[in-house]
Amino acid sequence: MKRLFDNGYLLMFLIMVIWSGNPLIGRAVNEILPPIGLAFWRWMIALPIFLVLAWPHLKRDIGPALRHWPVMVLLALMSVTLYNTFIYIGLGSTEAINSMLINTSRPSMIVVMTYFLFRERISAVQALGLVLGLSGTTIIVLRGNFDFLGRVDLNQGDFWILGGTVSWAFYTVFLNKRPAIHATSFMAIIVMIGLVFLAPLYLWEAFYVEPMPLVPETFWAVGYLGIVASALAFFGFNRAVMLLGANRVGMMAYLSPVIGSAGAILLLGEQFHAYHGVGIAVILLGVYLGSKKPAMGKEAQ
Repeated sequence: MKRLFDNGYLLMFLIMVIWSGNPLIGRAVNEILPPIGLAFWRWMIALPIFLVLAWPHLKRDIGPALRHWPVMVLLALMSVTLYNTFIYIGLGSTEAINSMLINTSRPSMIVVMTYFLFRERISAVQALGLVLGLSGTTIIVLRGNFDFLGRVDLNQGDFWILGGTVSWAFYTVFLNKRPAIHATSFMAIIVMIGLVFLAPLYLWEAFYVEPMPLVPETFWAVGYLGIVASALAFFGFNRAVMLLGANRVGMMAYLSPVIGSAGAILLLGEQFHAYHGVGIAVILLGVYLGSKKPAMGKEAQ
């Protein structure tokens, strides 16, 4: 287990596998479960887990967290309050092809943000990896037919997905600015902060739009999202950013369409086409180049 916890690349691969189920569930239950309610109860289920794990460390960590309250509030808003809420709202009206195209812009956003906010440069090889990752993803989502790009229409759901993508990029970029507190304390505190902002939105939706129904879909969807995709995956993601840095973690996000394609083939019986093979090869090459450290083992400044 310690070997896994210290291997950022393996952690990110497992997280991509887990998080690939997030949009699938959001899309599958969008006609049954209201989006804000789904996001709210996802985090309510995860909060007791974080609190139990963080309890031995909270007394010591609450002071540093309060002294760094601006960045803690920012990280809570970007991840807990906004990201999944925007994604679930968007999945109610956008097509899968549009959602995938928009989400592939996340690594590029992270690289651009780290440059303009912190002047963190990347090498020419890493830049090539970024372009290859985006190209490989485009090949897959367009099924090798680039004429289809001109027929993709944006709708309201696409802008919600874009908002969620920007939110997560901000979270990733600022994660290294978090106070030096235990990982469980950090997650428990930002989940509590995020829920404070999310609760009024949930109550508004429950009273004026649609309450959260007590149906089987509620329990299995919230259970997976709260326990697996939140409690387990967020610990791994935060650890991966600490180990690899925001840029290389952003590059690893290009594995998402690779895993999504494999899941569709293995679980849904869809056929493997030539464009899958070409796109996956280009993405893997891009991830390899994008994750390479600059010369002399030092980050470019």
